[in-house]
Amino acid sequence: MKFGARALLSCLALALGGCSSINNVTFRDMSAAYRSVLEDYSNDNVLLNVVRASKRMPVSFLDMPSIVGTGSVMGTAGVSSVVASGSPGSLAGFFSAFSTAGTSSYSPNLSLSVNTGFNFTQSSLDNAAFMRSFLTDITPDTVAALSNNAVAPPEVLYSLIIDSIEVRNQKDEVVLLVNNNPMDADYATNFQKVLYTLVEVGLTTEMSVTKEILSPPMSAADITRQFGVLANAFNQPGFAVDVIKKSGSPDMYQAVKMAPKTTFCFNKQLTGAVLGKVLSDTAYCKSVGIFKGITSATNKNGAFKDETVGVVLHLRSTRTVFDYLGLLVAMQELSPPKYVTIKNVWNASKSGSDQENSAYPLFIVNKDAKGPNVLSSVTYDGSRYSIPSDTKSWTKDVLVSLGQLLSLNKVSGAIPPSPAVLIK
Repeated sequence: MKFGARALLSCLALALGGCSSINNVTFRDMSAAYRSVLEDYSNDNVLLNVVRASKRMPVSFLDMPSIVGTGSVMGTAGVSSVVASGSPGSLAGFFSAFSTAGTSSYSPNLSLSVNTGFNFTQSSLDNAAFMRSFLTDITPDTVAALSNNAVAPPEVLYSLIIDSIEVRNQKDEVVLLVNNNPMDADYATNFQKVLYTLVEVGLTTEMSVTKEILSPPMSAADITRQFGVLANAFNQPGFAVDVIKKSGSPDMYQAVKMAPKTTFCFNKQLTGAVLGKVLSDTAYCKSVGIFKGITSATNKNGAFKDETVGVVLHLRSTRTVFDYLGLLVAMQELSPPKYVTIKNVWNASKSGSDQENSAYPLFIVNKDAKGPNVLSSVTYDGSRYSIPSDTKSWTKDVLVSLGQLLSLNKVSGAIPPSPAVLIK
């Protein structure tokens, strides 16, 4: 009798415990599904606009600013019974029915209902705030942010964002100009050779502080009279007062503003080893040490001449980065297809086939290709374009860099406060 009661209670406990387990798994699966949808949404958004750019069509971006997930799990458990007992109304009589074979029946039952779903808002980024940033040339600050993340090698990042490279002599005359145009027949021997040389000598970004003079030198009496104005000015970022000391004269004071500035620069030690003394002192980084792992001879490739003193980098906008990748996609549709390959300069110490094997296609998009191993796919103008996930290329690095570059373009006001589309 006691055994039967315990068995019944155990069944109920297991049934109710199953509700808790199903509840936890359901919400975990929902969260994983949301993350997967957002990842595919971002990749497809980038790929679709690269394909649009390959057709010389306008690009258009959407954003999903909010997702609200809903879910509920409802479970009920009970026992239906037919009791044959001399005194079924008493507790003892109820349980004594377990010993009555064939006359009493007990049927535990469990019902469970699960409801899941989510609502999300989809906003268009076709507005002035986003487009102004999207069409403006990329700044060294943005390059520094992307470089610090170390998602893509510098050769890949610079291939995306640099539009052209100028080399100037002491008279500020352009002695060499190479454009980042992959349709150029001499692309590998012109632009890429110069780019690899710059990466080899440690091209990077560095933040420095510049001083902007806001007032003429003032005496202590002038400072006292202007105390109210200066007190308010001290609330502004970077404002300071410099002390100008001159022997035999009273101290003078000058209002200045200290502002951070990001610039491109080169590693002095590497530049000397690879190119010789060809750059002015202002071109070198102040806080970059020696890069290890580089083995290179001297400037024998002819990319830079002895009289060279300056290098000017012209950067693209985010819009023209998409145009560049669209051109790569259009080249892959030629017969035979053409690819731009990028090698890792840090493997320059290798020779022969090892160095050649370090060069991979920059960006690969297949048109109407079949196969299960697809990282992202979109349909445009009746054709299916896909990025294979099992290829040796820099495609994934490019996708990550583009996603971060787009995020940096989403300045205040870029995402509309009210959704363009509400999907339930």
